[in-house]
Amino acid sequence: MSQPNQTPKLAVMQPTKKQFPEFEKFANSVKAQERAKFAYEMKNGLRSSRAKGEQTKDTVTKLLRKAQALILKHENEKAEAVINQAIALEGQDARLHSLMGEVLMKDSNRMMDALGSLMRAVKLEPTNGSHYGMIGTLLMRLQKFEEAIDYFEIAVKFDPKNHIALSRMMHTKAHRARWDDFNKIPTYLKQFKNQNVLSDPFAFLSLCDDAAFQKQRSIAQINSKFRNPVKAPIFKGERAAGEKIRIGYFSNDFYNHATMHLMGGLLENHDRSKFEIYIYDYGSKLRDHEHERARRSADVFRDIRTLNTAQIVDLAHGDALDIAVDLKGFTENGRLDMFNSRVAPVQVAYLGYPGTTGLKSMDYMVADKITIPSHLRKHYTENILYMPNCYQPNDESRFIAEVADTRASHDLPEEGFVFSSFNNPYKVTPREFGIWMDLLKEVPDSVLWFYVSKAEIIDRLRKEAESRGVDGARIIPTGRMQPEYHLARLKHADLFLDTFNVNAHTTASDALWAGLPVVTKTGEQFAARVAGSILSAAGLEDLVTHSEKKYYEVALRIAQDPDYLADIRKRLAASHENSPLFDTKSYTRDFERLMERAFQNYIDGNAPRSLGISAA
Repeated sequence: MSQPNQTPKLAVMQPTKKQFPEFEKFANSVKAQERAKFAYEMKNGLRSSRAKGEQTKDTVTKLLRKAQALILKHENEKAEAVINQAIALEGQDARLHSLMGEVLMKDSNRMMDALGSLMRAVKLEPTNGSHYGMIGTLLMRLQKFEEAIDYFEIAVKFDPKNHIALSRMMHTKAHRARWDDFNKIPTYLKQFKNQNVLSDPFAFLSLCDDAAFQKQRSIAQINSKFRNPVKAPIFKGERAAGEKIRIGYFSNDFYNHATMHLMGGLLENHDRSKFEIYIYDYGSKLRDHEHERARRSADVFRDIRTLNTAQIVDLAHGDALDIAVDLKGFTENGRLDMFNSRVAPVQVAYLGYPGTTGLKSMDYMVADKITIPSHLRKHYTENILYMPNCYQPNDESRFIAEVADTRASHDLPEEGFVFSSFNNPYKVTPREFGIWMDLLKEVPDSVLWFYVSKAEIIDRLRKEAESRGVDGARIIPTGRMQPEYHLARLKHADLFLDTFNVNAHTTASDALWAGLPVVTKTGEQFAARVAGSILSAAGLEDLVTHSEKKYYEVALRIAQDPDYLADIRKRLAASHENSPLFDTKSYTRDFERLMERAFQNYIDGNAPRSLGISAA
């Protein structure tokens, strides 16, 4: 690769120049707010931090470190004030403007302010790859993926060791089905086989199926951010007979989100004679039906959006939680920081992130014997709480809209077999896609109904199909729909083709609930074993395969053998009534028994250990 120079930088920046506000606008804004900032800084003791005789450079470095520590505690307003104080001392330090961009980016309403700060950093250090990587991150969060890729690529050109930019570049390309350098991924991944290299753990789930590697990525991220994980206090008191166990659920997804689609029924079915349910919401996007449902399901609902880590920990301690359940892990805007500081004597990772957190103070992770069999236990830092069936909850009350639509209304052929992929496109790799194209070639008049997040992705996929000898028109795109209408449209498909490194999770349960069979291939890491667990709990073990060859053979048999497909559909329909997958009440009782065991283990004075229960 040629050495970076000014040309590629300008090539990336120039087309988007008009989108960036003028720097003078931001300078004037800062001046206009100076008096308010001064008052805030005086109030919080942030105005005079320079020790007598201290050099400006040393003071700025001290302030920068202070701001970084505040960011980790989610004290962003204070961090902003400290950075402004440092900028007042040394306005030409690009690090300060970049860090300001990072702080402002945490507020979705201040993205353009963040961009202004980052562009100031670029002006001061035009060959520093980290600034371009931060702009790429901002664009990624705005879901401007193509533009984000441009900036991640330039970041890596200027600094090949910018591993965060590299991991985000790979992940963002996956979102756009850009497979141009897919064959380079094994080489890229070698750079991350070092405990000291930092990256986004979530970014790697779809890039490789390697549970040991995923564990290493999680531990590296945790070690870089958190120190001194708080141990559970020793239980010294006595519990009154019949005293309820207080469970707190922590997330920012208590709205129309996959998490609520799965666990809404669990929340509603908790036994209130034994449990008190607390919900801690640190940022749900909408006050919609699912949000109100969560509020109604809780004995106590806490809106903690404006609280920093210490305040949340104090609040949870004041609520005297017994068990705290993290529903986020390393997914977007997760808050593992509060669990490092310990919000409850028993802490449990559950549902949101399909992998280990690497956090020493996370006592348990909920799984089952398929997602984490005994020989793979070593890849998880948590002790495992084994559910007797599938670890994933389901809501047996989910509504499917009654829609008088046809295949034609979805641009599907009225005749012919309809393969489908409703996974997020980032999960799809050339491996699966090649198998799917072989199926289309083998099954005349068949099509692939493909969920795409952006319409332009379909052109790229159709070109990929053409390169494999398949008419691109046989890939039929479909987009996002409200959940009840998404479930309704699934009746028009014949088979859901799963992805490998990251299986269908909620989407697999959606398909089975709507009567659509799923064929999966089970891998090694948790994310690659979820659909196998779901299908097994539904009594459809014959749709769980363990090799690409068998995956192809089972999918082809379903497409070519109408009697086999009819038998699968019959068993699938029966699973709604007789399988543990869709028995929300029984699932809830099992989950509660498991929580009781974990808490009793703590009361008995034992260290956390893997525990399981048999089906009731």
